[in-house]
Amino acid sequence: MKLRELEPEELRELHATELTEAFPPEELKPFSAMEALCRSGLYHPMGAWEGETLLGYALLWESPGGKYVLIDYLGVTASRRNRGLGGQILQALGEKFRDWDGIIVESEAPDGGAHDGLRNRRMDFYRRSGYTFLDYDCVLFGVHYKVCLCSPSGRGTEAEAMEAHKALYRRQFARWAYDRFIQIPRDPENPLRPPESWAEQETLPGLEERKEEPL
Repeated sequence: MKLRELEPEELRELHATELTEAFPPEELKPFSAMEALCRSGLYHPMGAWEGETLLGYALLWESPGGKYVLIDYLGVTASRRNRGLGGQILQALGEKFRDWDGIIVESEAPDGGAHDGLRNRRMDFYRRSGYTFLDYDCVLFGVHYKVCLCSPSGRGTEAEAMEAHKALYRRQFARWAYDRFIQIPRDPENPLRPPESWAEQETLPGLEERKEEPL
């Protein structure tokens, strides 16, 4: 297995097929948002390849300081699931980012509902892969996530990871949008809003406008 950054057309195809199939609308960025992030130089869509065959993907969002990276989306192509490839992709990411302070993951939190079995299996998958769940959660567009961290270099801390986590979204969103859609860390006293799709937020300003409105 070899990790290689996806070309723009490869990312477009991945978004239209695998990502749209695997993720509900409230969890999937529109392709235009991914394009804008790629132009910022902080978004790295990686494909896991065997020769010319795409086995899986990890779309990575680099913190502005460069010491932490968030796994924005991780998956195995639909025809190759349940073969242990997800763990192999995480192992390859650990090797690629071995000098970094941390790899951050957002994993949807159990809520007592019908999907808890799947959510708990995902959390166990990350634990088996060497990730530690942190003491803070987050809420993104009304979806509650547990946060976990792997520190390939051994230098990562929860406090620094949380600041890097916040910095990712603060750079991406205007202040009003960050305050409306993002909670890092989650405030347990603040009721969860109904899930909202990123794709439906047509009034979000572009990256250039966001740079003019720092938090």
